[in-house]
Amino acid sequence: MKSETSSPQATSNTGPLIHLAKANALHLLKKLYKTIIIPQQVKTETVNKGKEEGAPDALQIQKAIEEGWIKTEKIRLEPEFHEAAETAGLHQAEVAVIQYAYKNNTTALLDDEAARTFAQTLQIPIRGSIGIIIEATRKGLIPRQEAIEKLDKLSEIIYLSAELYKTARKTIQKLQ
Repeated sequence: MKSETSSPQATSNTGPLIHLAKANALHLLKKLYKTIIIPQQVKTETVNKGKEEGAPDALQIQKAIEEGWIKTEKIRLEPEFHEAAETAGLHQAEVAVIQYAYKNNTTALLDDEAARTFAQTLQIPIRGSIGIIIEATRKGLIPRQEAIEKLDKLSEIIYLSAELYKTARKTIQKLQ
């Protein structure tokens, strides 16, 4: 398998971290990006609340933070982003990810459709859980069959329409 260098940085919301951890694919973020930045709110949702609920994915995310490739940042929302969040009905953590990505020219890791739409209006590069698996396959970081298995696992964790699932599977099958 070929290997390409990772991109400098991405900023992640809660969803992709939890979904990829549950699909045993969190390590792909480490291979694709040198650093993952998460707002403090995302750490609270993924690690603190996750551990309270006994979620194994919380321990995987905590370990990544301890290893230093996921870094927590305190992000204070600027008024225009705060207002946009309220207007769009987004969570504070989603808006913190979008604001950080916008200000620091990073990719935003988002699964929620409303957050993705808002980020697209700001021309922020976006990648979701499925996109991470596809990108890892495209870069030769995982074989096609493993990518399909991870896609199947994701489909058990999050809702994927039949059309989205088929499109993602076809994309993976055409790679390598």
